[in-house]
Amino acid sequence: MWQLFVEPNDVLLFRDGKPFTAGEDHRAQSLFPPTPFTIQGALRSKVLFDSGVSPSEYVSDLPNDKAQNLRKLIGVPGKDYGQLRLRGPFVARRRDGTITRYFPLPADVVKTEDERYLPTGPLLNHPFHSNMPGNLFPLGVRTDKPLKEASGWLSEDDFRRYLTGGEFRPIMESDLLLREQRLGIALDLIRRSAQEGMLYQMEFLRLREGVGFLIEVEGIDEFKPKIGFLQLGGEARAARYEVLSDLIPQLAAPCPLPSRFKVILLTPAWFSGGWHPMDEDWRRFFDGDVRLISAASTRPLPIGGAFVDDRRRRDRFQKNMRPFLPAGSVLFFESEGEVNFKGVSFTETPSGEADFGQIGFGCVAFGEWDYI
Repeated sequence: MWQLFVEPNDVLLFRDGKPFTAGEDHRAQSLFPPTPFTIQGALRSKVLFDSGVSPSEYVSDLPNDKAQNLRKLIGVPGKDYGQLRLRGPFVARRRDGTITRYFPLPADVVKTEDERYLPTGPLLNHPFHSNMPGNLFPLGVRTDKPLKEASGWLSEDDFRRYLTGGEFRPIMESDLLLREQRLGIALDLIRRSAQEGMLYQMEFLRLREGVGFLIEVEGIDEFKPKIGFLQLGGEARAARYEVLSDLIPQLAAPCPLPSRFKVILLTPAWFSGGWHPMDEDWRRFFDGDVRLISAASTRPLPIGGAFVDDRRRRDRFQKNMRPFLPAGSVLFFESEGEVNFKGVSFTETPSGEADFGQIGFGCVAFGEWDYI
């Protein structure tokens, strides 16, 4: 495994998957951080352009030997990812030569009126009944003070304190980036002039100094040179990359897991049942029997494609859009006997799609919990 730190040289655009065509919807918003789809595209494009294989040879029905070897390495578009395996992207900041990761504030955290941040837990004795799968327990917290919604990002040190029951304090998104709104107008490529009534607004991200993305890479050799540039996100903005000489350790899963453990998503995950497997069988992720007790999440994150309108080819189609469980979501489990995490990504993959877990979806951390 090797790690890559990517810093932008300019503002970035990571469009959400909502349809956007000038004149139909005037505003395009940006996701932060980018999804694994964006990162795998940037890295595979970098490998392709450095290989000397032309894009037409790469996608040819009869690829030459060099293109065939490249396909084995990074996969075939729309089919698989070859030997490439990614974890992340994780938001990170470089200060004084040290890189610190930041994770979304877990969804089970609430804020009190006096600005204290507290994790919630399943209520053991409660009068409520649910028609949700498994009759899940509601969440509660040990305080009698009024509560407010909490949001933000945790540095790795604060995140580890959250996992172990210590005190922690998030930073706000504005400490990591600024969102900039820019106006534009669609152009008529034939007349080479602006189209009337086609005003639109795009949201760009200006990351603070030292803020970038950390990606863990396996299956392909390190980039040569170890410092260089790649294209990232919408409009192919330039970003500087660096292959790190010292690895930043992963958040390893306890072995075995506690009898009551919670799974915190560090990157989004897709499940056939929305926020759980359709068959509600979690054994694909664990060695041993577990029961889902409760869950905390924000609204689903739609990831996928948008309308593509290529007037030169007269194509107009909608790529698949799917609801993902967002990063920061928390699932509370109770185990029967010894249970271990299988070490695979905590996500499913839709039928007919290449493995989501292979490119960074479903990265997780583990904590312990007790009934309130």
